[in-house]
Amino acid sequence: MDLGKIDINRFLENNSSRHHYIPKVLIKGFTNSDGLLYVYDKTKNKILNNPLSPKGIFFEWGRNTLVLDEDNHSSVLEDMLYSIIDNDSAGTIKYFQDEDLNKIDFTVSNTGQLLFFLVNLFWRIPYSDFATKNIINHLKFSGGKIDHEVLRNDPAFQKIIRAGIFKNIADELIKCGKKGSSSINIHQVDNKTFHVIGDNPILFRKTPTQFTDFGDTDFLIALSSTRIYSSTSDTLEKLSPLNSLLYNVAIINQSVKYIACSNYDFLEKSVKLYESLQKSTIESLQENIFSQHNFE
Repeated sequence: MDLGKIDINRFLENNSSRHHYIPKVLIKGFTNSDGLLYVYDKTKNKILNNPLSPKGIFFEWGRNTLVLDEDNHSSVLEDMLYSIIDNDSAGTIKYFQDEDLNKIDFTVSNTGQLLFFLVNLFWRIPYSDFATKNIINHLKFSGGKIDHEVLRNDPAFQKIIRAGIFKNIADELIKCGKKGSSSINIHQVDNKTFHVIGDNPILFRKTPTQFTDFGDTDFLIALSSTRIYSSTSDTLEKLSPLNSLLYNVAIINQSVKYIACSNYDFLEKSVKLYESLQKSTIESLQENIFSQHNFE
């Protein structure tokens, strides 16, 4: 990422406003042959009548816009940070989405790039907003005449802090290294099973509580409607069709508002199963997805 070659004035003069917290390069892996996705609105408990394009889902207007004063707004965080990270990661995402499974080579470079992308993704989604606020509430300030409470509650300051959290985590992961080894795999299902993508798209075996836990916690993430990437302490050789369905249910359970899928019938099937199970039951079944002894 060469920030020295970026025309800063261009970004300050041409502010963007449609800010995707799930990058479009990831969303596109879940579109159907028409380039559209069927969307379940969890808060309204309904599947939307019309499918949407990646442009129309998983975004908030001005989510990363800094309001400097009444007349001056800047989308510099979106245009000079998040968009560049997405573009830099796009090749790796597409590689894992599209490459022949027999030809995929898991290298330090591409697995590291994906982990960096996922750390950034986790701190961009609405689900992690509460964690960002908690971090800001515990920040310690030294010196200066600025009212610390005013600073903590300033929306622009909050967005700047959120944008920097992933970098701190990446630095910690590099400094501390991994506590153990991980088994990396990609699981592909047949054309009768489809994965969903939600606004909280990373399924952890145990939600990280420390910054350095991120690189050592088992996780699954669907990179397309037919492929799931796994990073686990024990080898996870395959996911059965039932476990893929349970993955969908777990993603619906942990998502805040939106869940999307390339296939309407499979999205509806996943939603109905989600509605039939209690939260505690879903969380119990979730453990089996990470198990060597998958349901058949």
